[in-house]
Amino acid sequence: MSFATAFLGLRENDTTEKQIAATVESVLQSISPECDVPDSLQNVRSSNLCYGVPMQWALGDGAQSKRTRGVLRERLTTFEPRLNTLSEIDVVENDDENSVTFVVVGTSQVGSDTETVDIQKRLSRMDQHVDSGG
Repeated sequence: MSFATAFLGLRENDTTEKQIAATVESVLQSISPECDVPDSLQNVRSSNLCYGVPMQWALGDGAQSKRTRGVLRERLTTFEPRLNTLSEIDVVENDDENSVTFVVVGTSQVGSDTETVDIQKRLSRMDQHVDSGG
């Protein structure tokens, strides 16, 4: 049994988009301590110390939303090598449901084909838990 199957619930027959969506969900549910790690420590920058999103992501003003999108782009570039390009990362807030929907659009290479990846994950601001159907 592989690590991905045992701990992430992934199956080998899952589509690449579904597998990437699981990584996006995992990154969004993980809290990063936001340590300032210099560029010279590349192994540390790609370790679990730098995995996840900032704890204050849910505070939600315009500047914070831009920063969160930048951090998410950086994390997915580092921790999800199946993504060739990230063309869009958007954060849509819903004050009525007290939730945030993350939209990630890009491409992945599957064999000799390039496939579009379009993932939406909705999280509660209160507990950073992914709601069903998002």
